[in-house]
Amino acid sequence: MSAPQTRNQPAVDAGIDHITLSVEDARARAAEFVDRYGFEVVATGDTSEFTAVAVRQRDIVLVLLQGRADDHPATLYTARHGDGVSDIALRVAEPGHPVFEAFGDVTHTFVPRPAGEPWSLPGLSPVRTEVPVETAETAESAEPTRQHLLCVDHIAVCVENGELDRIIASYERALGWRVVFGEDIHVGAQAMRSKVVQSPNGQVTLTLLEPMSGAAPGQIDDFLKKHGGAGVQHLAFAVPDIVDAVADLAAAGVGFLSTPDPYYENLDRRLGPSGHPVAELRKYSVLADRDHDGELFQIFTRSEHPRRTLFMEIIERRGATTFGSNNIRKLYEAVERQDLA
Repeated sequence: MSAPQTRNQPAVDAGIDHITLSVEDARARAAEFVDRYGFEVVATGDTSEFTAVAVRQRDIVLVLLQGRADDHPATLYTARHGDGVSDIALRVAEPGHPVFEAFGDVTHTFVPRPAGEPWSLPGLSPVRTEVPVETAETAESAEPTRQHLLCVDHIAVCVENGELDRIIASYERALGWRVVFGEDIHVGAQAMRSKVVQSPNGQVTLTLLEPMSGAAPGQIDDFLKKHGGAGVQHLAFAVPDIVDAVADLAAAGVGFLSTPDPYYENLDRRLGPSGHPVAELRKYSVLADRDHDGELFQIFTRSEHPRRTLFMEIIERRGATTFGSNNIRKLYEAVERQDLA
């Protein structure tokens, strides 16, 4: 773990520079983000040690990293966990930050990148036009997916029971980050603790979840077992209009978890005036919530991971600053239905 923060050490302001996903097939995974989510390939790298493809959409950069050597970190990661997030690289103003061992096998590397500097990464060569990847459809039959994604709203992390406070404390000591939200969530006999840690500028938000002692095993326990320990459960991508985004993403082949019709009964009474008609929310299985600052709309993708672990979230905020905890029950019910299907 990185050295503890001293009283004279300033808090580390940071943004998300890029997210590395260690994968077994970098070009195939890149093709999925291109075809289904509307990303564009911006850089590639290919050596005897690794193959990497960087894809970008506005402020989101994902690096799909495939190890070619048996001892390459990406090879070791996928052997333990399958495809998944292995590094959340943080953009900072000053160089000299050591790698921060965050949770499980996930790290934070630090990229000193001045504002406005073009994105690049050592070992990857920029591309001017999309390079060939193993797309599911031919160029003649496929239409480009519209770009709806704006930025990474937050990253959800599952940790082992008893580890939440220790991991939070490490962020507080080493980076000066603070908890901005916390709650206990009960779903029937299941229960979990949640704390949200955030960089001082609010550009990096991590939602950490741990199963509660004494509760029935639930989705967090299931993730930890299938994933092989702590890790990133989902990436939440912000969009300006969730109905438009989900319609296009679904047409491009993104699978979403469904929401039963009873959820929408009296939804307008529970939430009050909404930015989206209930009929549209029902049509696309979008969940809605409200906090003291505004509205929140969200939907979760079906996990296509062989272990049913990593998935994505699409989220639209209309002032809301919390994380839709009232919808967590619906998420876990939907995940259970998916696992039983």
